Amino acid sequence: MPDRPLNILFVFSDQQHRWTLGCMGHPEARTPNLDALAAGGVLFRRCYTNDPVCGPFRGSLLTGQHTSRCGVRHNGDPLPPGRRTLAEAFNAGGSRTSYVGKWHLGGAGNGPIDPALRGGFTDFIGYQCYNGFYRDVCFYDEDGREHRFDRHRTDVTTDLALERLRRLAGRPFLMMVSYQAPHYPVQPPPEFEQLYRGVRITRRANAGEIDPFTPTASPRSPRPFDLDPDYRRYGGDLDEYLRLYYAMCSHIDAGVGRLLDGLDRLGLAESTAVVYTSDHGDMQGSHGLKNKSLPHEESAGIPLVTRAPGGSSGRVCDALVSGVDFMPTCLDLAGLPAVEGLDGRSFAPTLRGGGDPPERAVFAERPRWCMICRDRWKLVADRTDEGLRPTMLFDLAADPCELTDLIDDPASAPVRAALLAELTDWDRRVAADRPAVG
Repeated sequence: MPDRPLNILFVFSDQQHRWTLGCMGHPEARTPNLDALAAGGVLFRRCYTNDPVCGPFRGSLLTGQHTSRCGVRHNGDPLPPGRRTLAEAFNAGGSRTSYVGKWHLGGAGNGPIDPALRGGFTDFIGYQCYNGFYRDVCFYDEDGREHRFDRHRTDVTTDLALERLRRLAGRPFLMMVSYQAPHYPVQPPPEFEQLYRGVRITRRANAGEIDPFTPTASPRSPRPFDLDPDYRRYGGDLDEYLRLYYAMCSHIDAGVGRLLDGLDRLGLAESTAVVYTSDHGDMQGSHGLKNKSLPHEESAGIPLVTRAPGGSSGRVCDALVSGVDFMPTCLDLAGLPAVEGLDGRSFAPTLRGGGDPPERAVFAERPRWCMICRDRWKLVADRTDEGLRPTMLFDLAADPCELTDLIDDPASAPVRAALLAELTDWDRRVAADRPAVG
């Protein structure tokens, strides 16, 4: 791979677990563009969010720190003052920085996003968080002007990204594109819904029967739910929810294809690294649960497909990586100085054709629990006033669907003790650096 700085196109979806891609072996998913991106780059099969909730993931993504350190612990929390953001680091290096799509930091709903909340992005068109794909499709630009659209939010996101990409041509840039899909309510366009109509669904081995419908607050779902068109489509029907969900993933995939074509047309493909991931997954009935906020693989495991021009091609990597690695990786690929105080490490050498990232542990958390993955093992612990209380232990190599909890298994006691000691040390360190509130 040529040793030159690269532009960065960083694309991420919302609530998409890592098995929704054809290149991850999903029997029904139709994602030809992401599959092609993986064939021309590196597919990371063991990537984790550091906090499986929308806003906290974004806080971690943009600061390169775990949420206990950066302070973005709940949806709507703003980015903390005093932490250099990814955009600010790129700005300081002379790059143009552009953000398109869902933001969800410092607020919710429709409305302009104050410049102080934008994390330093010089170009910005987005919205906080509005869970509708056809109604009130509003984006707000750098000057706070509202732009309304009468087409699907995913298409609008791609259209705006392509428009902004044309503006960036000719100078170094970081562009981040944040899709709201496939987050509920699942509302794919008819042509993508048709792809899955009548398709027999293969569920995860740990899936049980649940009602997959979740009401939204922004916009507020009709009450009672039998008045809600979304509930009438898939309420109480997990297979139909999954068909519509996969249709939304295919719709995003088509958007990614358009973005990649845009790079080609603008002559940017050979100077731009591409990263595709998601903020968190979706339980979809696994362990009888739904949505996110959980340490299970379906919630904490996220897709990661990458491509660096002239680098590794068709490579599959099973080394552990996580969301705090994205900021140092993007800086490394762009040839910019490292930022002090980051929690992750760059996996750019792997994209360039080097070896797999060295073995290490990765961590995820919510205020009430934390998790460590090391090698084949995952340990989860509750945070209590008395310290960490281990609750789940899984051998992911032997039990990828987490069907056998080894927390009380005597033979696993040495592994449990070692992981708990490492997790406890990590928890103390991130808590000690937590920003003051107020």
